[in-house]
Amino acid sequence: MKVPQSEDTLRLLRERIKELTALHKTARLLQDDRRSPREIMGDIVTLLPDAWQFPDVASASISFDDWWVTSAKFLSSPWMQSAEFVVRSARRGRIEIAYATECSPEAEGPFLAEERELLDSLAEMLRSYFERKLADDELHAAHDNLERLVAERTNDLRRLAAELSLAEARKDREIATLLHDKVIQEFAFMKLQAQKFRGDAVFCGFEHRFDEIIALLERAIQQTRKLTFDISSPILYELGLAAALEWLAEHFEQRHNLAVEVAALRTIPPLSEAINVTLYRSAQELLTNCVKYAQARSVVIEVQSRENQLVLIVRDDGAGFDSSILDKPAIGAGFGLFSIRERLGYFGGALTVESSPGVGTAVTLSVPVEPR
Repeated sequence: MKVPQSEDTLRLLRERIKELTALHKTARLLQDDRRSPREIMGDIVTLLPDAWQFPDVASASISFDDWWVTSAKFLSSPWMQSAEFVVRSARRGRIEIAYATECSPEAEGPFLAEERELLDSLAEMLRSYFERKLADDELHAAHDNLERLVAERTNDLRRLAAELSLAEARKDREIATLLHDKVIQEFAFMKLQAQKFRGDAVFCGFEHRFDEIIALLERAIQQTRKLTFDISSPILYELGLAAALEWLAEHFEQRHNLAVEVAALRTIPPLSEAINVTLYRSAQELLTNCVKYAQARSVVIEVQSRENQLVLIVRDDGAGFDSSILDKPAIGAGFGLFSIRERLGYFGGALTVESSPGVGTAVTLSVPVEPR
């Protein structure tokens, strides 16, 4: 019995709707970046059999590299339709549709010409999807590698900065020791000799000249001793950080008329030489900022212990500043704070700043008692 043309047209229309639905659902699935490719492949093979002319006997499979997913009851048979796709770097995939039983012949065995077009379109969609996934994976890998390299280089720079700071401190200590042990001793010897000759010069009327020489030598001794402390305070190495901060406070009070109060722990946990030097020099730089930039009248230095961290806080009543400059350091106070933060970072420490124009500044330095 011949099928009326209207019924045949309706059947073909239903087939086209099924094919378009499969394409639409597949496209939606391939746009979901939250799920893994294997999960998406599993969903696609589940919906494919319904898109073919005889869904009751149809099954599907998709393979790509080592992945292979199938719909329920998939078996290879003599009645199969397949399409391959190749992703760059020669990675191959395949879509297969199988009929469990023989069906009426069409353009390609039991398969419609439109089903061939559908299968080729699906293969192209999968090829594009895996191309994009591979590109994303490569981009993420490159990004992760770049972040790793940046972290390594940043850590190297922090280490070099810390080592350079420590080397400078040791060199300064050598110079200070040389000034103390050699130059001051020589000045003291010259002063002693001048005092001896002064007694003999009384009879020649030159005693006032020797008084001038002795006064100059005494002044040179005092200036050299002060320079010795400025270059490298021996108190830091002999008495520790707390005593060195007390001396630093007195020094700034005398030289810059800046009232500095130190509230330090009675017992500071033992720290490495590098951390002691870093904290001391950081405090010295922050006090210099108070004089040079903040125009502060008083400063409080606190040393605290918090959860296995040693914390040093320098708080002033100066002009304050916009702390956002720390995000884009320039030469000046902002760069100095940035430099301190980088040096602390090598030891696993941190620097935080609380400031705004007109309300002063509080700079907090923290380092672990057992640095990495």
